[in-house]
Amino acid sequence: MTRRDPVELLDEAIRHDPSVLMQVMRQEPEEPAPPLLTRLTVADVQTNPPAPPSYAWEGLVPTGHVTLLSAHGGVGKSTIALMLCVAAALNRPLFGIPTNAGNALFVSLEDSGSVVRHRLAWITKAWSLNPAELDRRLAIVDGTDHPEMFTSTGRADAGFTTGTYDEMAELVETEGFGLIVIDNASDAFDGDEIQRRQVRAFMRSLSRLARHTGCAILLLAHVDKGTSRANQVENDEGYSGSTAWHNSSRSRLYLRRKSGDLLALIHQKNNLGRRCEPLELIWPEGGLPTAARPDDPFQARVRAREADDRAAALLRLIAEFEDRGFFCSPEPTAKNNVHAVLRGDPAFDAMRLTRDDTKAAVMQCSRAQWLDVENYRTEHRKEARRWTVTKLGRDFAGIPAPSAPSAPSQGTAQ
Repeated sequence: MTRRDPVELLDEAIRHDPSVLMQVMRQEPEEPAPPLLTRLTVADVQTNPPAPPSYAWEGLVPTGHVTLLSAHGGVGKSTIALMLCVAAALNRPLFGIPTNAGNALFVSLEDSGSVVRHRLAWITKAWSLNPAELDRRLAIVDGTDHPEMFTSTGRADAGFTTGTYDEMAELVETEGFGLIVIDNASDAFDGDEIQRRQVRAFMRSLSRLARHTGCAILLLAHVDKGTSRANQVENDEGYSGSTAWHNSSRSRLYLRRKSGDLLALIHQKNNLGRRCEPLELIWPEGGLPTAARPDDPFQARVRAREADDRAAALLRLIAEFEDRGFFCSPEPTAKNNVHAVLRGDPAFDAMRLTRDDTKAAVMQCSRAQWLDVENYRTEHRKEARRWTVTKLGRDFAGIPAPSAPSAPSQGTAQ
């Protein structure tokens, strides 16, 4: 069938009914669509500068944006985030860092209300607070029955927000919270975490809420699976799934356990200014995390004890390898330096030491005369030097004396 010209069809309609012409003439012209890009003024950036960035937690959690706080399960991110909410609600510093958020909202999507209330009771008791002081300043909501704030129907779908998100947004709008903590991303995001389109859509929905209300949103998240493997401390990514998690957050924090009672809060990203220096925390048995102060005698003793424990474990491994004929060179750049020889051993990998950590522990052992350097000949009759654990070192680390003379080294000498 031949398609007719629209103009001919209109002429024919007018001949049959002249009123059609009046209807066409009365039609208002379509208004142009609003622009998708907004042009900004340039000439007055000095005379009329924008307001500097503001923070709910100074330097770390900016207002009007989304911050990602990641950690392995059980490290303490939920407790520290709840401590931040309490501190912000009372306008008091946390770990010596000022807060400036006003009312705070803690959205628990992973832990039940009873678990969060237990943590809150412990925080208020440890800080000698009357919980009534937090009334109308701190709100806690339990979303464990309906945790999804964003969902999708498939990998190709961009996804959409849910009723739980809408309810949270209405709470923020009506009650004016300055800080919102969402615990956590794996429960709130019911999509494919490696699909950039879906992750960006979810993060943008949170960013729009933060910009519109001027609040700061702290989204808790689990760490990338690779960082939970041994010997990954040097390459911690601090997020799981698509890089859109990293790219869509304006600030990103990573909480990791160092050793024993020590934690490190690392500021891995800040698009609004300089990153803050890593914050060392100590979490004593029966207490709450506090900032580790170098001049605190108790914390100095804790660090000394941790260093001795690390040194003893390292001595045991070096002695074990030495007794088997695998020697460690005292030269840090040698192919068979301590870190290179021990790397891959399950006991060493479980210590999660960086090269610098290993170097510091070896230096401690050398200064304490637990390690000494001796000359030897390799299996190729070349002269080389190696670390050997002294009798003093074996006594310190509880290592039995070797049962037989060391066999010729099978390692590489430098």
